[in-house]
Amino acid sequence: MTKQLSLFPDSPINLPNNLKGENLADLENILNPVDEVFAASTRFRDNRYVMELLRFIARFPGYSAFNGLLLYTQNSSAIYVATARSWKQKFGRRPKSDAHPIVILAPMAPILFVFDIQDTEGPPPPSELLRPRATQPQLLEKIYTNTRHNCAVHGIAVYETTMDHDTTGIASRITPALRKKYQDLDLQNDTSYLILIDRTQPLEDRYSSLIHELGHIFCSHLGIDRHAWWPEREDLNVNGEEIESDAAAYLVCERLGLQASSAAHLSNYIEKNHELPVFSLNAVLQSVGYLEDMGKSPWKEPRRRRRH
Repeated sequence: MTKQLSLFPDSPINLPNNLKGENLADLENILNPVDEVFAASTRFRDNRYVMELLRFIARFPGYSAFNGLLLYTQNSSAIYVATARSWKQKFGRRPKSDAHPIVILAPMAPILFVFDIQDTEGPPPPSELLRPRATQPQLLEKIYTNTRHNCAVHGIAVYETTMDHDTTGIASRITPALRKKYQDLDLQNDTSYLILIDRTQPLEDRYSSLIHELGHIFCSHLGIDRHAWWPEREDLNVNGEEIESDAAAYLVCERLGLQASSAAHLSNYIEKNHELPVFSLNAVLQSVGYLEDMGKSPWKEPRRRRRH
């Protein structure tokens, strides 16, 4: 079976002897091309373009968040993409003679070539093709239930409770003191994190709050435990942490057609600040892929992050 190309290693790499003495920061750049390119681009020092990127990725829920990034870097004006075969079989369209294919990562294969609708010709596509995605309440209930189930598999306890008026959710690393404070919850010994969600919120907001708090965990803001697929990080700051968790929640919810409160948080921050604090786009996109997978089905054990 052909191994899928991956820019994001799932496990530590055995470094050759000539690299073992290298500075750890330099090695991090070698293993994390997303943040290296993101940091080097003067374009993304402007908040407006960061939000433009996130909105673009949100418009392609049929493709992974990482593939959304690849689409953006190759054609930021793309509207709807598909393979040449899909265009022909589903819509009777074909790529134009001068069309430029876009390269993305593909399951069970190294790469896939797709074409934007603007680079194809043929019968007009159905009007619903370009409509924003919407998630029905019954499906959202299932996604929420699956996500909560899979939190427990990860050693993450989730409880709905009544919270202060201005608090919709909070995530904490479980310590002896926290376990004593919440002894009425009877937390399991193998539980590493606790998430509290305001139960008075409608389902859409409860899911958004849960995803936001999980974003804090999966972006390594609360450290790592035995289930962690995310790396331990030392490059964190409070503002950057909020941007990362807001961005992760924004992408997950927008890609489901939900209105996330994190969108307002990001917009407000951008209006008040010309430049964003340092944050890891790589951590955000990894979290989005895993969070989306958590909502699809109940798991028996933790899964590693998706490769793309």
